[in-house]
Amino acid sequence: MNWQIIFNPFIRFSEKWLLTIGIISAIAGSTIAVYCGVRYDGVIDVHTFPDITFVNSIKENLISITLLTFLLFVLGKIINPKTRFIDILNSSLLFRIPFYVSALLTSVPAMKTVEKEVLKNINTLDKIKIQPFDLAVLLIISILLIALLIYAIVLLFQGFKTATNAKKPSHYISFTIALILAEVLSKIILSTF
Repeated sequence: MNWQIIFNPFIRFSEKWLLTIGIISAIAGSTIAVYCGVRYDGVIDVHTFPDITFVNSIKENLISITLLTFLLFVLGKIINPKTRFIDILNSSLLFRIPFYVSALLTSVPAMKTVEKEVLKNINTLDKIKIQPFDLAVLLIISILLIALLIYAIVLLFQGFKTATNAKKPSHYISFTIALILAEVLSKIILSTF
């Protein structure tokens, strides 16, 4: 298996193909959000929210993608003036795909069972009774969610690194700061919805 396709598709595929996949994924991800009852209420967040509409989900995705693209593009231009907007946009679009998979994982019945049990006993946590099977599923899904978050960041980093030709530790630190800033700003902007 060629790991490059999975972890750094940016050097293997054309920008038009990546853009098409990214746009289709964003639309599919917004549909998944409505079906699974989740919000993408931050650049790196997925939370349950049963009353989400397709229009709001598209807005959330668009805000996250736009904000991240803008911040990374500005940083990319500082690092390398030849940085292309399309490459940063593609990185931001593909970065979101693992979050759409995360949304699907939240709709696993065992997750819903645990969520209902916790919400039912929110004020008396010592009364929460979770079945061993549900707990095992929760543990497995939690590990998968962490792996998906790491994969998303790897995708974004590889796309950014390829687009900007970043090589110095200061570039990597700046990337991390831009990602954290994007998360904070997206939380502020999306909290107004």
